[in-house]
Order: sequence, then C-alpha cells, then structure tokens
Amino acid sequence: MLGRLTSEVVSLTTEVASIKAKVCGEAFKPKEVVPMEPLKTLEELTSFEERIKDEKVFKSFVIELQSSGEKTFDKFIRSSWRLMISDDVARQCSWRGTEAKKCVRGMKITLGIRTAFKQKFALEDADFDRTTQKYFQYAQDRLSRSAKKMKSSS
Repeated sequence: MLGRLTSEVVSLTTEVASIKAKVCGEAFKPKEVVPMEPLKTLEELTSFEERIKDEKVFKSFVIELQSSGEKTFDKFIRSSWRLMISDDVARQCSWRGTEAKKCVRGMKITLGIRTAFKQKFALEDADFDRTTQKYFQYAQDRLSRSAKKMKSSS
C-alpha cells in the first residue's frame, strides 16, 4: 500500500513539474543576471549596480529572483540577499548607511529584490524592510559563526 502511494506521489510530482514548465515556459532557463556566486567585494557590488541600471537587465534580474522556490516571504528575502552578496560584503553595508558602511536602502539591487518580493508575496514594504535590516544587522554574527565552525572542524 505504501509503495503504491509513493509511486502515485512521484507520478503526480512529475506531472506537476511538467505542467509548471509548460505554463512558466522560461522558468528553468539558466540565470543570466544573478551572479553564479555571491558578490565578494564592494567593487563587485558597485559594478553589478551599474549593470542593472539598464531596464531590460533589471527586469530579467527581477524575473530570475522570482524563480526562487522559497515559500515564505522572510526566507525568500534572506535567500535572495544570500544569493547576491557574501556575508563579508553584507557586513560592510547597512540599511541606512553610516560613515563606515554603505547604504543599501536606495540601491537598485534592493529595489530588484523588493520588486520580486512584492510580486511574489503581495505584502507590505515594512515586511521587506524589517527582514532586510535584520539580514545586514546580523552579517557579522554569521561570519563569526562560520569562522568558529572552520576552527572546530580543523
């Protein structure tokens, strides 16, 4: 009985995936705008900012972000930022900016992630702002944790 149910679930999953591919069409095309690896320096971030100032590139960027499989808005926002920038770059940025940190609030990359978020979840800007602020606020903690893991595994 369990084997039969499992095979039915696998069959349904495959069928849904094929329907989704037909309906969404280009949902499975390779990413062209989103970098293959997170941006590792502020210079790379600035360069990427310049690249997405072009409206066609920006629209492609938003579409690529929307293809994320995240089901909850906060995971979507965090995974989008994680996909785009390394924790080291995030540590050098903040929501409002300071003398020592770059302001991300007005950046085009932020607008792209916000646009994808709003199209995917239709929630308020405050939800996006709060999650993004926390992402940058805890960047140093994530770096410290990963450094501790590296030391303990050595």
